[in-house]
Amino acid sequence: MPSNRFMSASTHIAPHALRVSRFLLFATLLQLPACGPDRSVDGETPIAVDERLVLTLVASDPDLVTPIGLAIDGEDRLYVLESHTHTQPADYAGPTSDRIKRFVEGDEAEPALFADGFQDGMNLGFSPDGDLFVVTSKAVIRLYDRDRDGKSEARDTVLALVEPESVYDHAALLGIAFSHDGWMYVSRGNVGGQPWTLRGSDGRTLSGYGDGGDIVRSRPDGAGLSEVATGFWNPFDLTFDTFGRLLAIDNDPDSRGPNRLVHVVAGGDYGYQSLYGGSGIHPYLAWNGELPGTLPFIASLGEAPSGLLNADLAALPADYAGNALATIWEESRIVRIRMTPRGMSLQGESETILQGGPDFRPVALATDSKGRIYVTDWVMRQYPNHGRGRLWRIDTKPNVERLAPRSPREEPENDTNNGWLDVLRATRNPDDLEALKDALASDDPFQQQAAQSALAQPAFRDALHALTNDSDPRLRVGAIVAMRRAGLSDPGIARRLLTDGDARVRRAALAWVGRAGMTEVLPDVERGLRSEQHPELFETYLATVRHLQPDFLTAYRAKAAPTAKQLKRVLPAGYLAALVGDPALPEATRAIALRYLEHPADHVDVLISLTKTGGPDLALEAVRTLGDVPDAGVARALRDLAGDDSAAEALRAEAMSALARQPGDATVDAMQALVDGPPAVQRESLRLLRGRPLADTVRQVLASVDLLLAEHHPIREALHAQIAMALGAPSDRPDTEAAWQAAVATGGDADSGRRVFFSPLAQCSLCHRYEGRGGVIGPDLTNVGRSKTREQIVNAILRPSDEISPEYQGWYVTTTDGRTHYGRQIDIGESSIELMLPDGTFETYRDVASYGIAEASLMPEDLEANLTVDDLRDLMAFLTR
Repeated sequence: MPSNRFMSASTHIAPHALRVSRFLLFATLLQLPACGPDRSVDGETPIAVDERLVLTLVASDPDLVTPIGLAIDGEDRLYVLESHTHTQPADYAGPTSDRIKRFVEGDEAEPALFADGFQDGMNLGFSPDGDLFVVTSKAVIRLYDRDRDGKSEARDTVLALVEPESVYDHAALLGIAFSHDGWMYVSRGNVGGQPWTLRGSDGRTLSGYGDGGDIVRSRPDGAGLSEVATGFWNPFDLTFDTFGRLLAIDNDPDSRGPNRLVHVVAGGDYGYQSLYGGSGIHPYLAWNGELPGTLPFIASLGEAPSGLLNADLAALPADYAGNALATIWEESRIVRIRMTPRGMSLQGESETILQGGPDFRPVALATDSKGRIYVTDWVMRQYPNHGRGRLWRIDTKPNVERLAPRSPREEPENDTNNGWLDVLRATRNPDDLEALKDALASDDPFQQQAAQSALAQPAFRDALHALTNDSDPRLRVGAIVAMRRAGLSDPGIARRLLTDGDARVRRAALAWVGRAGMTEVLPDVERGLRSEQHPELFETYLATVRHLQPDFLTAYRAKAAPTAKQLKRVLPAGYLAALVGDPALPEATRAIALRYLEHPADHVDVLISLTKTGGPDLALEAVRTLGDVPDAGVARALRDLAGDDSAAEALRAEAMSALARQPGDATVDAMQALVDGPPAVQRESLRLLRGRPLADTVRQVLASVDLLLAEHHPIREALHAQIAMALGAPSDRPDTEAAWQAAVATGGDADSGRRVFFSPLAQCSLCHRYEGRGGVIGPDLTNVGRSKTREQIVNAILRPSDEISPEYQGWYVTTTDGRTHYGRQIDIGESSIELMLPDGTFETYRDVASYGIAEASLMPEDLEANLTVDDLRDLMAFLTR
């Protein structure tokens, strides 16, 4: 049940008012179910979508309560980790610590207490020598039962997260797996960007600040700690496949989804760093191998993947050979991932095999010696301990051909690809340079990564410098990545590469310069920005300029903020305004700069001028920026532009849309445009009018306009919908979820949908960003269409309370003065509670009378009531384009 992202709202209004608020329009948008029609299951027993499987209830509360981790020993005894310290409600009556229960299926005795006293338990695993290990958010602990009495009488901490002092449960230590040769692998989340130190039993430490989560390994006694791979968000579980490949499931940042299954290799970088915040949107970040030196995922997964299992360990149907299984906590289902070779790694597709209703929340998976699969079930979607819990068993029907289950301790089958990559990665002989160059030039990112890791070693220092001059840009890029990994800083080489003729090389060089803090090269970066002919590189240039500011570098090196993402990377005063006003820059670059312009109210005259003199892209961005500057003069300029017959239709429509966010009454302008404007302007006029109280005379004019329109005029259907809504009788609107889904399943105008997104009717942009514009409290929705379907987004709007990610769960705090505050729970102290407020700030409440979970989603239940079918269809086209 790992965490993914968070969101909050806080106010002093009553709960019913909060539910109808439009403030958190998309509070759950990135936590959508990824399965199809099976989502309607409501019964207690999940349905086997694969009809060859049988699901049996083994245990339930009160015998097992909020079970999370699961492990099975060599005698088929089940060990279940019960969570009792997971953001306990104020009135929780359970134990004060997490505990492990042991039992044998079929034994009528109640599960026996094996060990307790744990805080924030996450996972369980058995080492090859038979010792049970428990992973808590702060430690990996080995338990002993030397007298074989069924109760642990001794324990020792083999790995300890000694800092930070306090960390969110599902962002610290998470998963555990043991290789066949006895190494212990542990996954760590990104700790929210705080400074961290992990210490092994022999005193060896790993540490970081602003990096991503990682996979580490040590001996089972905690000695020999080292990092295996980095760049994760929150990798909740690990497993080894039949060929000895390490697999991990990883949650996704706000807008850089989807959740993913990855093949973990030594030295691998999987693209995420907490320095850049929770959205995942930054030019230095990747999620699917988009940047040189980062690795792609095997398969996309649904929301909150929690447990991972090598299917070859189970007596599943024979066609499951080589598959993996994963529990998808948020979506109440279990999937199989069919995997096939892709270069030196794998690619896969997930398929639902078990689907439950809202009270099926599968977490951990484990198999016994007979190949039977056991699954812990958290039952309820709320994170805080709630007293429910179940354990299930998955079997294959007797008449089905089944796999012969492997033992997890068997030697892996031979995998020449993995072996070759290991050899390549370990290369230290300069005579093998040609093989490394071949790998750099390949299309396989795993070969490239292995070569980059080798070239980062001191033995190849001279060769590495020479490669930056190679005629093949792929080798130049590989050399830059290797130099960055080696921690090298060479301003001379960097200056040359910043003027390279290949845009890929320039992008890689910018990331190297920024991350290495090469301040000497800042003038060269700025010259490159002004001469760059690829506007898509603008954000990378801008990020690099921010990185090279002395204040940021000093603060970062000193770890001056509690979390790295709080460090300010501030451009020099007037920097963006100068770029916007520079006619020598490509217009597309100036348009992008406008999205990030600080204090646009200080530049109103320039922005108004650009709406008239700028090219199409620049003028559009100027209008969009002006829309967020409430000002009477701005409103006049927008009215003039909206009514200008000589201006482009798209620009006029944008101006009319922006007018809806301005002070004053633009009803007359909207009515005039409705009569004689082009279709896009007419549509925005209707949306503006819908946001205003309509007098009887306006309704009459609307009806008169209807008579003037041809039968198939593009705006006529929208006008009919407007008239019906104004009269309070929208009789032809969909009245069921199925009807809404059908009505908006296809079609729509993405440009119009963008205007809906930023409109006062929908208010999405109050909380959420899209391509640099909008609020910061909600998830960045720039890439939502890459991981969510239209159907899933519509479902979240129509039924927001059906699926609420625990990260987006609303909380209330009632203080002793009788006021109730709403927001996202950040921390519960001994005498205080901290919430995140709508403006992104944090508030600590000390005089707390009561607190708990808000009953409904912070996203309103009736959003569609404010939108026409066309509005919602257009919005879907925009978000999924």
